[in-house]
Amino acid sequence: MKRCINEYYCELDKAVEVQFQFDGINVQYISELDGKQSSSEFGYLKISIEANLKKYESLSDSAILTRSKYLIALGIVSFVIDDPLDVYDTSSSSFVFEGESSTLENKFIIDSVNNTYYLNEIIDKISGLETHERHLVFSLLDRWRKARYMEKNSESSLMFSDEATLAYFHVLELLGDLHSKELIAKSNDSVDAFVKQYNEDILSLTGQSLENENKSKLKLLSGLLSKDLSVTGKILYFLKKYDLYSNQTAFWIKNLVDARNSVAHGRRVFYDKSIFPVQPFFPLVANTMYPLEFVRVLSANVISKHLGIDLYKNEWNIIEKCLISDVQVTNEYLASGEFKKLDEIYGSEANIVNGGIDNFVLSKKISPEKCANFYKFYLKNEIENQDFLHSNIRSIIILFECVKEVEFSETLKSAIINTHRLECNIDFNFRDTMYFLDFHGFQTVKLEKLIENGAIR
Repeated sequence: MKRCINEYYCELDKAVEVQFQFDGINVQYISELDGKQSSSEFGYLKISIEANLKKYESLSDSAILTRSKYLIALGIVSFVIDDPLDVYDTSSSSFVFEGESSTLENKFIIDSVNNTYYLNEIIDKISGLETHERHLVFSLLDRWRKARYMEKNSESSLMFSDEATLAYFHVLELLGDLHSKELIAKSNDSVDAFVKQYNEDILSLTGQSLENENKSKLKLLSGLLSKDLSVTGKILYFLKKYDLYSNQTAFWIKNLVDARNSVAHGRRVFYDKSIFPVQPFFPLVANTMYPLEFVRVLSANVISKHLGIDLYKNEWNIIEKCLISDVQVTNEYLASGEFKKLDEIYGSEANIVNGGIDNFVLSKKISPEKCANFYKFYLKNEIENQDFLHSNIRSIIILFECVKEVEFSETLKSAIINTHRLECNIDFNFRDTMYFLDFHGFQTVKLEKLIENGAIR
């Protein structure tokens, strides 16, 4: 047996220093490569992995023997630094090694902030897992790294946005499958308790008759109800376990499942209209509730929760505050008519006002007419509020197109012109907004006239 070392050098794209040892893997930050004239602005990570070669194996075989651990190292580092390292932009070398292995002290510094605590957390947690549990974590990290890679490489081209959504969703799906046995057991316990009470209280069975009937009904009902344990139910179950469940997250998950089905199962994708930014392919997911970054943070946070660490806790707290309530809650809010000024609302109510209603009007789940009193109130009080106009301009335009009340129509028109004057339109210009609304099936005759007359652009 010959002991060899494979070394891989990954160029960094951000100011970060990472250093740790784990299961025959050494990760070390270096500022430059030996013998290289050119250097990276942010330095490199040197990943060293040991392998034992049999007598008939050559040094070139070591790349095969170390590949699994190399991918594990890339998964851990990419997750910790929130930047996808890949196997393509690297250089490598292999050599026979006979000396003693060096010892590295864990270090994680990003943007001059020492976050070694989080690195210690994840290394310690993975080290303490059973083999099969480790393999699950490595699978989660690898899937997350692939999604992060596709997201990063789609920031300007939008090339892999649909596929990145699917890959992030796979993280949720893997964890859902992990908890499915527990969920089925809990379901059976609930059915068993109901069956026993029903047979005793309603049918008045006792003794052997009671026991036989309990088994019969339990088998029947469990078989029927197990079909309801969908991927949505599995994900929502572990979100409850991780204390991440709310009306807002449940609504988001249901939309994510729809997006996942569109990408994974395939469908006709032709559109005869386009919007900015123009895409390289017809999109599989036409309506996305949130940016891809939100899905990234959600999937990273559930991995962290699964490991029992706090690595993405702060990022999740920010995202969670931006989530909107479902259509039922939003309809109830509109029906109540209890509207408050912007400086008097917060939390989920603020999200309904600043974007939630606009989302449902755009998706045609709430008619614009239902929002008339809402916009009468807020445009009376907030007609020059940039945040309100920015987050509601599309539904304001949709309402403007269909309203018949002259005075209210003028108010809506003023809001549109104010949005232009205050430079707070959600799109670059109102032509883009017109194309966007047309893409989603809304006629914008009045808006087009405002653009033609030069009132807005």
